Amino acid sequence: MRVQIQARGIFTIVQRRPGPPGDVAPAFPIETLRHWYVTPFGGMSPDLELTQIGINSEALRKNTSLDPAIDRVRVTILGHVRRPILLDRFFEIVPLDERHADALRHSPMGEAVFPEGDDVVRPRDAPKPGDEVLISSVVSQRLGLLADSEAFAGILQELLRQAAEADRENS
Repeated sequence: MRVQIQARGIFTIVQRRPGPPGDVAPAFPIETLRHWYVTPFGGMSPDLELTQIGINSEALRKNTSLDPAIDRVRVTILGHVRRPILLDRFFEIVPLDERHADALRHSPMGEAVFPEGDDVVRPRDAPKPGDEVLISSVVSQRLGLLADSEAFAGILQELLRQAAEADRENS
């Protein structure tokens, strides 16, 4: 089955994992590149913390290889400016089920649900329902350390220290 996604006037057609005829399984998120998923923005919910993004648990299981216990993801609204990785936030993925009833009602087909208050954190980039959300777990997959943010911070500090030393040597 092909699913057509409109991103600010640009139409893209991507493959969806086919199911049996009459399958009413969630259609989103759609993996466009390895570890990159696109899904519509479904809304905001008080069920989530500021560092969490919610997606229907069935959609996560059927349409992604994301592991909510391990993976941390970058979230970008398509068509908006991406922040540098060092300034960006990484989100914990919350599989939405009946324990998160308010958030789940915003994600019947696998739409992304943001925490209430996210619009305060990104006032100019606040998404509107239906906007396309890019969810990337590339950094988490490549480094495998984002679940341990102290270890990740240590690695970044060491890389920055080495770069500063190299700059002094080359001056």
